[in-house]
This record gives sequence, C-alpha cells and structure tokens, in this order.
Amino acid sequence: MTETIDQLIQTRFDRVASTLADGDWGDVLARAGKPGRRQAPIRIALAAAVAAIAATATAVAFGWPQTVVDFFDAPPAPSSVNAFFGAHNLAIPGDVSPATKLGQAREIMTATFDANHLRPTHPTLHTLYVAPREDGGFCYLWTDFGGSCADPEDAAKATTHPAARPLGLEWLENDYASFVSGWIRDDAQTMEAVFADGTMTTIPVTWVSAPISAGFFAYVVPDAHLTRADALTSVVALDANGNAVDRQTFALTKPLDEDVTKTLPDRTKISLPRRAQAARAREIVNSRANGARVYVWVMPRTGGGSCYLFGTGYGGGEGCTSPHWLAREPAVNGGLVGGAGNLYFAQVKPDVVAIELRYQNGHSERLAPTDGVVAREISSANQKTGTRLVAAIGFDRDGRVIFTQHLRPLERPSMR
Repeated sequence: MTETIDQLIQTRFDRVASTLADGDWGDVLARAGKPGRRQAPIRIALAAAVAAIAATATAVAFGWPQTVVDFFDAPPAPSSVNAFFGAHNLAIPGDVSPATKLGQAREIMTATFDANHLRPTHPTLHTLYVAPREDGGFCYLWTDFGGSCADPEDAAKATTHPAARPLGLEWLENDYASFVSGWIRDDAQTMEAVFADGTMTTIPVTWVSAPISAGFFAYVVPDAHLTRADALTSVVALDANGNAVDRQTFALTKPLDEDVTKTLPDRTKISLPRRAQAARAREIVNSRANGARVYVWVMPRTGGGSCYLFGTGYGGGEGCTSPHWLAREPAVNGGLVGGAGNLYFAQVKPDVVAIELRYQNGHSERLAPTDGVVAREISSANQKTGTRLVAAIGFDRDGRVIFTQHLRPLERPSMR
C-alpha cells in the first residue's frame, strides 16, 4: 500500500505499507516499501483499511498477461464506486489540491486473491477500477482491498514524491511479502519478481490506454516463496531492452522480527513479532459500540521502540517500529483504518504530546499518546455526512502546531 504507502499502515496489512501523512498513499506504498516493512510504521498497506466496497458490477475478465485495455471501451464503474472516488478522492497525495478532479472511473479487470489473511486461505474476487486525474495522474481502487493515486511521472520529483515514480506498489506481508499489487508507467514493458534463491518470474500486467497510460498487476506470491531461503526480494520494471526502469526491494525479515505466537495479558494468543513484549501490552481501545469490536494494544519492543496490534471488525494489523524507523517517519504516521474508517490510529514521535481530531461539524477532541500511539474509535455519529473526521493536528509541549494531517471524509458508497 513504492515507498508510497509508508504512511498508511505498516500493519498486518503491513502487509501493505505506506506513509500516511495527508493520505499520501504513494509515499506510503513506497516506504512500505512499502514500508520498510516490519520496522516501518503502520503498514496497512493500509490498503486494506481504505476500501470496503463490495463489487457488484459484473466482472470483466480482460485476463493476463500483457493484456491491453482501451480505457474508453471499458465499462463505466457503478455509481457506488464513482461516489467513493469522488467523496474520498482516494488519498490524493498531500501536495495535490483536494479540489483536483477525477474523471469517470472505469472497470479494468478482476483478480482473485486473499486480502484479509497473511497466509492466503480464502481468496476472493476483486475488481480494479481506475479514474484519470485532471492533472495527468490517476487513481485506482481494488474492491474490498485498497488503492492509491499516482502523480504524473516526473523523474526530478521521483526521489521525494514516490507517486511520481515509474513504479508504484503496495503489498501484504507477514514475515515475507505474500501479495503485491500496483502500477507501472508505459515507459516499462515487463515486470519481474526476483526471489532470494536467485529465481525470477514474469508478473502479468494489464495495460490501460490513455488517459491512464499505465499497467496494473496483482501478483500472489506462491507458497513455495514464503520462506527466508526463497522469499520475494524485489519487483523490477523493465524496458524493451531489458533494462531496469524502477524497482521495489523487500528486505528479508530478521529472525528477531519474525512473527511467533504470543499471549496478551487477557490470555489471548496472537501472532506478533518476536521483539514485541506481549506480557507488558496495554489495551488502550476496546469497544463494541458500533456493532464490531474495535481494539488497540500497544507494547514495548525489545531493543527500543514499540509494537502495536489493532482490529476494527473490518480488518486489523500489527507491527513494530524501531528507533531507526521512527526517526525517518513524519511526526504523525497513521490515519483512518478499517474498511469502514471506524478507527483513527497513528504512531507519533516523542515531541508530539497531543493530537487534536477535528470534524466537519466543528467539533474536536484532544488525545494524548500512549507509548507512542494515538488511537480513537470513530463513533457512528461521526461517520455520517457533515460530521466526519477531516483533520488531525499534532501539538508540541508549548502548544505549537508541528504537524497537520488532512483527511478526506470517508464516504461508504451504497452498493445499490
């Protein structure tokens, strides 16, 4: 969820990874490198956190590999999907005006993968919708998984604005990447998956004509490549001459950061990173107010830093942040998570002593970090039009604003 989605959520969807400030999915995906995985914050590949749309349109099997789809011949997206694109603007990168308009979204392809389990056990059908942006970029959405936006490609900006790179990725991972999806620009020709054992395989791409002019992919990593000896180590975009145009690397999880079964203070057994000190965990959110259990646990990390575990009833995540990764992250790294956006979750730096959540109706509330984490369930009353969360403001000890995060009001489109 490309260091692009470093912001969103290094969580189980850590698995997706991305940098969340201002909903910069591109940055999130990139850093998540999506994050730097297990060490980067909130990897949700948040991807899973952003979209909770059940696909109702008939699937169009454009197929793999290297299929070419004429954008204007593709079926228009149903009104529910267009409403989601329009209302949420699908996390347009932070330096792009929220007023940036999106064109008609269209249905591009379908793919079957498991978006909810780290070890794929229940694959389901997902549909890809893509919408052009008036500035030359585009946004995309995989139903019941997530999506992102891409800026117009710009080599000069690519190092600081991952969404301007030739390649954009988000992924799911536990100890090793198990699923990757994203896009490549049309200056590339093929995609290759490279594994730790030296083997490679071509990743099928579905290309979309102008005004999108990019290819999209959804690749399920085979079970045989989910061990340290043969895990996915990089995804490479190649031009017609076989030269690398861009690449995303995946660091192999260190043994101390691999997941093991641990027991929380309430005796719940859960898979957590080995460094997570589960016996010292504190539950800072536990609610069933909206019909689904919402919970957040925070705990120390052996070697410094902290670990977290959260669930929203629509998805969840876990991960750890080391002092090294924390130093590289924005002052506030998080956002709305869960398919319904019913939890605000963020990791904050030590100089952030308070987070103020501001809503459309002018209401606000202040939260104090607990072990470097801020979490608040978003009540049903604040999930209605005119009352939704629109900003999170970080303050230092002197009451000065040191971080401002703008959040697009999350609309849950009707599937009718």
